[in-house]
Amino acid sequence: MIFYRNCILIITLVLSVSVSKAQNIALLNTIPADTTAHHYRTNIDNTIMDDASKPKKENNSKAPLYSLAFKNNNLTVEQFTEERKTYTPVSLNQDIVTENNPEDVYQYQMIDGTYWREQSEINYSRLFPLLGTMLTINLAIYQYQRGVWDQNDVTGLHSINWWIDVHNYQRMDKLGHFTDAYFVSDLTSKLYRWSGLSGESSVWFGALTGWVWMLEMEISDGLFADWGFSWLDLSANTLGAGFFVLQQYYPEVLGGLHPKFSYHVSDAWRNKTYTKNPKSFIDDYEGMTFWLAINPHHYLPDSWKKDYPKWLAPLGVAIGYGAEGIAATPQFGRPQWFVGLDLDLRKIDFGNESDLFKFIKSELNFIRLPMPTVRLTPTGIWYGIYF
Repeated sequence: MIFYRNCILIITLVLSVSVSKAQNIALLNTIPADTTAHHYRTNIDNTIMDDASKPKKENNSKAPLYSLAFKNNNLTVEQFTEERKTYTPVSLNQDIVTENNPEDVYQYQMIDGTYWREQSEINYSRLFPLLGTMLTINLAIYQYQRGVWDQNDVTGLHSINWWIDVHNYQRMDKLGHFTDAYFVSDLTSKLYRWSGLSGESSVWFGALTGWVWMLEMEISDGLFADWGFSWLDLSANTLGAGFFVLQQYYPEVLGGLHPKFSYHVSDAWRNKTYTKNPKSFIDDYEGMTFWLAINPHHYLPDSWKKDYPKWLAPLGVAIGYGAEGIAATPQFGRPQWFVGLDLDLRKIDFGNESDLFKFIKSELNFIRLPMPTVRLTPTGIWYGIYF
């Protein structure tokens, strides 16, 4: 099982290296080929112009700026030196006018601290340790889950009963699969960019890694006697990885949405009312809440954003889903709906001088912080601070 599980991940990672268009071994914070200091300005038709006094030739292709940076991409040439803050961020899919030099490769600094590149320039001193770390974490998580779930009776690959799969835990496990696939796709995509893969390659290989990561768990479940392969889980995995990809290609529509997660120890676990008491929080479904955060600032017209207070930009709303009563009767129970405030940590103007801090903020943004919340249930309405 362990060998099979990790073979899948190894094959995926090897493919991500072999098919990427590796050219030069370069650090991500260096400018390849053309190291001349250039300043950029935005003209009246929003085309990026080079202020250097050299002949220029327009590049007819669009810059493939699909990314979670959305409209926060910055064209970086020596970080604009000391004048960086005076230049307008580069909007998505703008025409770029460059010098007549086919070796010019521009980088775009993203809101998560990584760099979006038009071509792969793999830094092997980063890539190989990254692959080894991912393989080690994969093995450790597999061993941990085996211990938590006490699954020792192995059988042939089989599917779980459809009725049980549909009704288990009020579909909380399906939301968990969606969120997990999305999170792993997003995280590994950032790490691939950090290792030098191009922007588009990082998106697709990140999504593939997230999907395969969850697939191997599902195959493992299908070989345990007390569980089974779930086609609904596989569908949720595909939707999670697919939603991540769609965000990159349709940022104007999907960029303001963000799946999030929160957890507190449930009364059911504390009072030991589960039919099989959990050994870890990953089985405490009554303590979990899955959220979809919506950031209104993202959808405002650019003309409105100019006058919008910066301190309000991170503020949004989140719609949450949970369940109660599933500890003793997993196929029944009651759904819970939540509506509350939310903060997009990536939009908080603090620590943005550090790429590492930007990355940390983007990862912490998957957690929905304790904030004022209204809970709607069949038995009534509750409001307060909720996590």
